[in-house]
Amino acid sequence: MNLEDKAVDTEIARVLAVALAIGADRGLNETLRGLAGVAVGAAFAVSQPDQNSWLTVESGRVVATRRPPSGVATVESEALRANGHSIARAMSTALVQSTALADAAKLVGPLLGPQEVPSRRQFAALMPWAPALEQIAYKTAASIAVTLDLLRPHILSDLHAGARVRPRLLRQYWQRMHAAAQFFLLASDAAAGPWLGEMARQFDWGNWTPTFTLLRERTTWLAACAARSAAAFGEPVVPGYLAALEGAAHPFRAFDALFGLAAIALGNPTLAPSIAADIRLLRRGADARGGLTSPYVRHAYADAIALIDRTASWAGGDAEEIVALGWAAGSSSGLATDIALRTDPAIVTQSGHLLGFVTLPVVFATPVAEFNPDRRTGGKARQATPTDAIADVLRGAWGAPSKTARVLH
Repeated sequence: MNLEDKAVDTEIARVLAVALAIGADRGLNETLRGLAGVAVGAAFAVSQPDQNSWLTVESGRVVATRRPPSGVATVESEALRANGHSIARAMSTALVQSTALADAAKLVGPLLGPQEVPSRRQFAALMPWAPALEQIAYKTAASIAVTLDLLRPHILSDLHAGARVRPRLLRQYWQRMHAAAQFFLLASDAAAGPWLGEMARQFDWGNWTPTFTLLRERTTWLAACAARSAAAFGEPVVPGYLAALEGAAHPFRAFDALFGLAAIALGNPTLAPSIAADIRLLRRGADARGGLTSPYVRHAYADAIALIDRTASWAGGDAEEIVALGWAAGSSSGLATDIALRTDPAIVTQSGHLLGFVTLPVVFATPVAEFNPDRRTGGKARQATPTDAIADVLRGAWGAPSKTARVLH
């Protein structure tokens, strides 16, 4: 099943459709206006259920915000619950009689595929709605990640056996992992930090970090999206990352923890000194216990500390690796270049540094609105990445024998 074909059935499209309907449907508008106790034409704001966000209606225009607007009549959650039946009827009628649901699906659909990335314009169309959508966006991304866990065994069994994987499965997996990244990106505003931090306390950190879901797929583009997501979580997840680093039993787990900590430090500069000090403390402890036998882990520690301390002259826009990725400042491709979609951020490059750390300054110098390309390239209804390239990415990510090295040339 192609995700974009079911955009109209997604929770995020339904939530967006409600926001659109409030502005477009007179009956629903009047029902809510009556609860606010304001005259026709006066502005009012509606609290969003189970979210710290508001929809402000003024002159037929709806604006999503994270705080109730000052000087405007409001419809609080209590009033919505008390009048649930009448609101539900008005809402149902509005969705049937208006084009809100179709319009919402049209806005959400490009993030679901079939191409790896939407255009910059398509992503930007959703950004004003982020305060009302970001919690559902993160939930959507997490749900898509679960489907990756279900698809993966069917793909890996053939990859490990050296058999040809069905192209349909490869395209499905590729589509879904990039859709998840887009929704994580939509929920990566720094203002989302409070609810993200609260949510992080509910996860089992033995199997999860804010970066691991995307980083484990081992592409530099997904790593960039993961970094911005981790930075939005901010200070509340630093202890979790430090614990994950201290307990890392595999070099990639150490890389994930250090990558996440470096991302948080770059996205939240006031946290950088304390994060660097904590990483140094853990490195000394690991060294004393004889736990730094892996050259890869030593590389990761050194790179993360240099980056956080801002002494990493080898990182950022002037680095050869950045040029090789096609990440030119102001490029119409954004960060979603073909090579970034295929190159492993966990490799140690010829400069002696891990690619993921080399890229982080550029990731944080690039506004999220410019991550995606100016316009989508290639056929409108297909992915640009060939299935053999997809298979090779998955081989590198999940331990199957790789036909080619996914490195920068």
